[in-house]
Amino acid sequence: MSDRKVTSTEIKLALAKYHPKDFFVTECKTDSTYFAGPQGLLIFDGLAVTRSYTSPCVTGYEIKVSRSDFQRDNKYHLYLQYCNEFYFVVPAGLLKKEEIPDDMGLIYYYPETGKLLKKKKALYRQIEEPVGVYKYIIFSRLDPERTPFYESKAEYAAAYLQDAADKEAIGRRLGSKMARELSDAYCRLDVLKNTEDKLKLLDSLLKVMEDNGINCWSYEKYADKLNAALQNKMDPDSLKYLKQNLNGALNIVTRMENGLI
Repeated sequence: MSDRKVTSTEIKLALAKYHPKDFFVTECKTDSTYFAGPQGLLIFDGLAVTRSYTSPCVTGYEIKVSRSDFQRDNKYHLYLQYCNEFYFVVPAGLLKKEEIPDDMGLIYYYPETGKLLKKKKALYRQIEEPVGVYKYIIFSRLDPERTPFYESKAEYAAAYLQDAADKEAIGRRLGSKMARELSDAYCRLDVLKNTEDKLKLLDSLLKVMEDNGINCWSYEKYADKLNAALQNKMDPDSLKYLKQNLNGALNIVTRMENGLI
C-alpha cells in the first residue's frame, strides 16, 4: 500500500479511463434531489453503463480512501437495486477481498501508475431498469459545462489552480528553452552570413588572380602562387609557361622580319 494520500478524484479519473467505450458519470444520484424514493437519495461515486440498448450493464462504484470511511458506511447494500454489478474501489491494500460482501466486488487503485486492478469479481444480478437513475442522468448530467469528477466547487477550483500553476511552470521551461534555441539560431545565422561574405570575397580574389595569370588546378596551391607573385617570385611552372610564351612571340617576330608572314 502506498504511503501517499490518495484522493477520490484521482480514482474517479482512473475509472473514467477504465470505461473508454461506456457511458461513465460521477456523483450520480439515484433519483430526483427533491422527490427521492422511500429509501432516500443515494449517490454513486461512479456509475458506468454499457452502450447497449437491449442489454445494458449498469456498474456502480463506491470509492473509499480510508478504512474508517468503509467501516462507517452502513447503506452500501441499498445501491444493489440500481446496478447489475457493484464494486468498492480503494487504494491498493486498503481492504481485503474477505472483507467485501459476497455479491460485491473489489478493485485496487495503484497511485504510482494510475491503474486499476480487479481483485474480486462482483456478482452479476438482474435488476429492473433504474429509471430514476436514467432520468437524473438525462435531465441533470448531460451538460458539458459541468465538472463531474469533483465533489465540490472548492475541489474543482483547487484542481483548476493547480493545473494552471503546472501549465505556467511548463510554459516557463518551454519559454526558456525556446529562448536559448532562438539565441543559438541567431548565432549560427551570423556565422553563416559571415561565411557567405567570405565566399564572395574569395571568388573576387580568385578572378583577379586568374586575370593576372595566377591559376592552379588545386585550391590548396593558390595561396602559394599568390604569395610568390606578391614577392615577385615566380615558381618553375610559371617561368616555364612564360618562357614558352616569349619563345612563341620571338618566333613570330623573326618570321615577320624574313617576310614569311
